[in-house]
Amino acid sequence: MVKYEIRGGDVQYLHATLEAGESAYIEPGHLIYKTPGARLDTGTGGLRGAFSHMLAGSAVFLLKVDGPGNFGSAGFLPGKVFEIKLNNNSIFAEFNAFLCMDSTIKYSTKFAGFWQAIFGGEGIFLEEFSGTGSVMLHGHGQVIEYELKDGEEIQAELSHVLAFESSVSYNVSRIGGIKTMVLGGMEGEGFFFANMRGPGKVWLHSISLLELSAKLARR
Repeated sequence: MVKYEIRGGDVQYLHATLEAGESAYIEPGHLIYKTPGARLDTGTGGLRGAFSHMLAGSAVFLLKVDGPGNFGSAGFLPGKVFEIKLNNNSIFAEFNAFLCMDSTIKYSTKFAGFWQAIFGGEGIFLEEFSGTGSVMLHGHGQVIEYELKDGEEIQAELSHVLAFESSVSYNVSRIGGIKTMVLGGMEGEGFFFANMRGPGKVWLHSISLLELSAKLARR
């Protein structure tokens, strides 16, 4: 079993240790370092996975890391690294959140929807991870976890959605009218919400990449 160690305080990165015969898949753009013994090979989530990675502005290929050795990985912005352990279940996550996963995890993609594509800030596809093993993700800023009971609901501003279990029902709606949009600013913050209904876990991040990009563009 690959050993994952989360290092750092408010700004975190992932350090992984693989023994001989162990493997993990990583997002190439998030790789920081590796030891000489850790061998790299390319793989994809299939043709659909490669195509959706290109549309999302992410790397087309995932890297397979074979042990023995170590590697380090981190997100593009300051934030938290966290582990989701799957036990014959699945989750959906935004593209920029994925750092690495056990070789026992299956990977595929799903169209996120029209409004997610425009106002989600993370691309038009969601990544799906299923099976048994660990998936390591990164959230911008602080990571907020909700565990929804059956029928319990939460409305999350769309660009703050990080990941959610496949048992959670998910749809997007607009809150407010033209006045709300004008008062909310050009970032689009607060106009579109992900309506999430349990049972299942939902993970949010406190920094919106869409809002951050819009504010930097105005300076």
